[in-house]
Amino acid sequence: MGYQPTFIPLLTHTHFDKSETIQYLESAEFINDVDVIIITSQRGVEMLDECLQSVDGGIQAKICQKIAYTVGPATYGILQRMGFSNVRGGNQAGNGLKLAYLINEELTSQQYNSERKMIFFTGEIRKDILPKTLKGMNYNLVEKVIYKTAHRDDIVANFNQKWVGGSGSDSDWIVFFSPQGTESIVRHIQLDSRVYRIASIGPTTEEYLLQNGIRPDVVSAKPDAVSLVSSIEDF
Repeated sequence: MGYQPTFIPLLTHTHFDKSETIQYLESAEFINDVDVIIITSQRGVEMLDECLQSVDGGIQAKICQKIAYTVGPATYGILQRMGFSNVRGGNQAGNGLKLAYLINEELTSQQYNSERKMIFFTGEIRKDILPKTLKGMNYNLVEKVIYKTAHRDDIVANFNQKWVGGSGSDSDWIVFFSPQGTESIVRHIQLDSRVYRIASIGPTTEEYLLQNGIRPDVVSAKPDAVSLVSSIEDF
């Protein structure tokens, strides 16, 4: 299509405590008392995958039999490739709130015992709408932090270096894939006199941009790359 995408890294991600996470995955509490895991972040999935590589094969097989709920097609696909046999959500859940309602709808129809623990593997920084909603529905949700995130300090410098090389024409776009880590670049755009075309991957990111005075020209109909590009082309 003629686009030349450039990725500007915003965050660095590391394990919160890898050895402690592995110890928990191998624990009798997790193996025997947890039927459902929830993991909405691709970084979280990647961290979980790294930890599972250090877990005994037999235990790993038991873990991969648990129900795994996630948001979006990317994390859905990674979980499947990791060996999880019952992955749910994905395209049907574009954000945490939709996923919470989907979980409740499916588990209620299956007469799931809500007193059983479900684990939400997450990062230090996360929105609380999913855990708050599920706890409000009386699910025994336990949050387990498995990774931490730090903001890079070279975001604006990298952006200006890359954008200077652009033509500034209608074919140039800034694409936001998540609100996380974008504070400095959002402030930069707010103060910059240049006019940018803005695209958002989905409604959560759109809401964040609107709250910060930036109205996206395009919001992807689905939270995936193909839909995003199609939306830009249609514009």
